[in-house]
Amino acid sequence: MQIDGNELAILQNDLDREGRHEEAMAIKKEFLKQVRESGDHCPCKEACPHHGNCFECVTLHRGHRDHLPMCMWDMVNERLHKLSLMTEGTLRTYEDAHKND
Repeated sequence: MQIDGNELAILQNDLDREGRHEEAMAIKKEFLKQVRESGDHCPCKEACPHHGNCFECVTLHRGHRDHLPMCMWDMVNERLHKLSLMTEGTLRTYEDAHKND
């Protein structure tokens, strides 16, 4: 099952923004049901006792605040890329220009 960019989750978010909260809640419940039923959906390759347990994983990452769970990397990178385009450049260009700073 695809979690990132899932059509049901996007629909739920759109309905919520439109103020259609009851419909959004039904869609949210269906999305979460499908995720639970789909089995292992954790993209992390680390051997970890919290693999697939999002509550424990995210709680621990929030607690130590050292880095984000692997499942969030793509979303954060996507947002950073879009933000970097707002400055008429790219994050890579900036990083390359400031390697020795």
